Order: sequence, then structure tokens, then C-alpha cells
Amino acid sequence: MIRRIIRETDTFVLNMRRVDIKSNRKGIITARAITVLFFILLQTRDTDATTNSSALFDHLFTDYQSAARPYCNNNSATNVRIDIALRQVVDLDEPSQVLTLNLWIRMFWTDCQLTWDPAAFGDLGNIVVPFKYMWVPDLTLYDSTADVFPGYDGYRVNIYSDGSVYYNFPTIIQSRCLVNVERFPYDTQTCSMAFGSWSYHGLEMDLVYKNPYGDLSTSVLNVEWNILKFTAERHVVYYGCCPEPYPDVTYYLKIERKPSFYIVNIIIPTFLITGMAILGFFLAVESGEKVSLQITVMLALAVFQLLVADSLPPSSDATPLISIYFNFCLFLVGFACVMAVLVLSIYYQPAVVMHRWVVRIFLGTLAKATWVYVPELNDHVKEPTRPESSSSEHIAYGKTRRIQVGSETAKVGTEQDEPTPKVQPYINVTAGHWKSLSKVVDRITCILFIIMGLCGTGIVFSKFTEE
Repeated sequence: MIRRIIRETDTFVLNMRRVDIKSNRKGIITARAITVLFFILLQTRDTDATTNSSALFDHLFTDYQSAARPYCNNNSATNVRIDIALRQVVDLDEPSQVLTLNLWIRMFWTDCQLTWDPAAFGDLGNIVVPFKYMWVPDLTLYDSTADVFPGYDGYRVNIYSDGSVYYNFPTIIQSRCLVNVERFPYDTQTCSMAFGSWSYHGLEMDLVYKNPYGDLSTSVLNVEWNILKFTAERHVVYYGCCPEPYPDVTYYLKIERKPSFYIVNIIIPTFLITGMAILGFFLAVESGEKVSLQITVMLALAVFQLLVADSLPPSSDATPLISIYFNFCLFLVGFACVMAVLVLSIYYQPAVVMHRWVVRIFLGTLAKATWVYVPELNDHVKEPTRPESSSSEHIAYGKTRRIQVGSETAKVGTEQDEPTPKVQPYINVTAGHWKSLSKVVDRITCILFIIMGLCGTGIVFSKFTEE
């Protein structure tokens, strides 16, 4: 290696000076000597550093037992501080209610067996050692749904001369998270992650948080979720198995869903599909497609409802507002379908008479309100037909009374000859009147459909904005 350096130095000097080699032989020899001396000193320094590091490692771990907890200060509990940096919200699986996070977990504690005087080891103030040589707290995620902390033992530990130990490792966790999708897709979720020791109780290892807030400075944005808050709380829990306390540090992650994807792909298409049902009211009855259109709209809404249901957890605690809205839209379209069948039945009605109150309300008031043309009505009321024998008897009786009693009796006889006709409940109509009635019913249904749709949409979406 030294020979190669000398050759490179010779080339460098010759290229820089570009003079006769004989006249500069003395300068070349000087450059060689300086270069060789520099690398000898550098090699000596590296050797000393390696020697100091090896000596320090031997000094610390010759009699060190990595399986035993550090016992210091009269067998007091080992104080472990934890700090977590959230790198990324990887996924929240709503149907299975599992939260996947990429975390950087940092642990700090003091090991009184790992102290030294830096001056005795070439001012070496810290040393980095593999995980397997150290006692490291058995940190556990209580609500984990997979392998706890993949890669937990695959990194190195930093040790400082005063016995301070720092272990930082990245990992991906999967934790249980109770999901409330009542306001989906405008929902916020709060997931808790409890970290603690599985083997040591609080009298042996005391776990506390370093900061009351998780570290979000290095977090990466998620395409579906916004991070609102990441806080830490310490709890001391007594379990039924053991009389000792078990401390844990619980981190609470509050995230808010980005609704734009669901607005564009679910909510807006639902509006448009439901609005297509309004077109059915403008279809002519003769087209024969009024009922078919409403049924097609119902099927499309049912498909969208299935898509949303697949992405939500099966829970009876709270019904998602979006599911309520889908059911409301299905009810509206079903109502329009039933009324379309009724309109068809009225349009092709073969009867020649119509009830008087139907004429008065639908072909009168409502027809004017909905701008429906109604053909002229023949409000002719038939008098009741009586047998001829009865008429003859009345006439004869009237004449007899008129002869016997005079003018007073004649008046009575005349009233009996001309009885007051009764108002009939039905009116004679034509096919045009039934068609006009079907148009009135169709337009009234359309108005009710729009009013109910707007009111229902406003009520449901006002719930989304409530805190």
C-alpha cells in the first residue's frame, strides 16, 4: 500500500512541476518522506483507537452477564425511559380493526456496571456494541396482533462512560385499534398502544416516558390519514395474577381520514345515480321504461352500498351515516318505483267514471298547481230511474188529490210528481281525464321525491360536521 502511495506521489509531483527529474530529485525524496510519515502516523492512530476500543470492550464485558438486570443503588428498580418517533401510518384495516405503524423506538436507562474513565481509554467517551452482549428491557406491545417488534434484536446499543445506555431501533408494529365508523368518511380515529415489560414488575423495572408527546418531526405523510395528535400517558396497573404494580406507557394516536377519495368515488356517484331517478318522472308513459329506470337505479345503489360495507367493520355499536344515507336513497328510489307502477295503472284505467272528490282535488286544485291540462268535464248527473207503475200511481194520486182538495192539495201533488234529484258520487270521464290524472300524480311524486331527497341529504350530512 505504501509503495502505491509513493508511486502516486511521484506522478503528482512530476505533473505539477513539469521540470527535469534530475534537477528536482531532492524535492521528490522530500515529498516521499512526508507522505510516508503521514500514513505511518495515521495508521498508528487507528491502531491506538482500535486498541482502546477493544480494551474498553474487554473491560466492560469480561464479567458482564447480559441475562441479568442491572442491580444498582441497593437493588432499586431500573428506570427505563421510552420515546417513540412515528415514521409513518402504514395502514388502518377497518374490517379487522388493525393499525400498522412504522416506528422508531428509543429506550434510555442506566447500567451501573458499564462505567469507565475516558482518560484511561484514550478519551473514548462512548462505545457501540451488538445487542447480544447487553441487557436490554423486554419491551412489549400489549395489544399486538403480530410478531412484536420485528428486528428488535438486530441493532446496536450505544453506551456512554457514565453508564447511560441508549438503544434506538426501527420496527413495524400491528396493534389492535377499535374503529368507530359512524361518521365515515369524515371520521377521526384514536388508537392506543400500551408498551410495558412482560417479565419485570414495577419494583424491578420502572417504565416512564421521556416526553409527553410522540416525535412527529420525521413522520411521512399518509395518502389516507392525517395525524392530529400523538401523546403519551403513564399508567400503573394491578393485574389479578400478581400483587406487584405493572407500569406501562400508553401512546394515543389520533388520526383523521382524508375524505376526498370517498367523495369522488362514492358520494358524488351516489348523488348522480339517485338524481337519475328524477329523469323517470319525465319519461312518457308510452315509452314503457319508467319502472325499468327506477329498478336500474335501485340496483346501482345496492352495488355501491356493498362496496362501502366491505370496507367497514361489522359493528352493531354504531351504524355508519353513509349506510343510513344509502338506505334512505334506496327508500326514495323504491318509493319512485311504486309510484311509477301506480301512474301506469291510472294511465291505462278503463273505467268511464271517476269519483267526485278525485276530480275536485286532483283534476282541479292539484292540476292547476302542477300545470297539467285537463279536458273539459261533463258534470252530468243521472236521475234515478223509477218503474212506470210507480210514476203512474204518483201521477194518478196527484190528480185525485187535486180534484178532491183543491189548490192546496194540488201543490202537494205537484211536489210528489217532481222529486229532488240526488248528487251522484261519480262523474262521467274519458280516457283523457285518466291520462291527466296520471300526469298529476307523477308530478306530485316528483316534487315529493325532490323535497325528501334534499331534506334527507341535508340532515345526514349535517351529522358529518358535528363534533
